[in-house]
Amino acid sequence: MNIIKYPSDEAVNEAVKNDSRFLAAVSLDGSMAYVGAADDAGDHIALLESFGEESPSGFFRLSFDSLTADWTFSCPRSYNGITEEKERMGAYYRDGLRILPEFLVMFGYFSKLKIKNPPPEIWEF
Repeated sequence: MNIIKYPSDEAVNEAVKNDSRFLAAVSLDGSMAYVGAADDAGDHIALLESFGEESPSGFFRLSFDSLTADWTFSCPRSYNGITEEKERMGAYYRDGLRILPEFLVMFGYFSKLKIKNPPPEIWEF
């Protein structure tokens, strides 16, 4: 996974030293991630736009620090071309549970992953 830091490696490294809150946008295929301190990045859309990305629907979205990581559960309607909603959400959930912890470990954190706004049927996946 290629991790690209905003606005620079130095700024993110300094934010790590200060145990700042971060935002990350991790591609749905797990090949790349954009990350920046929340104070610098603003929100996920602004973070993505700073790298020329047009839509947040191609990314898992995290807000995290060294202790916890909040995953904003927002499954795109076109996820992996799966038309049946329950099957699509299940695939998104399983992929997120695989890809997001990998990102956190590569970033150097072992944060507890929590899901924000999960659909009620999430526990059936």
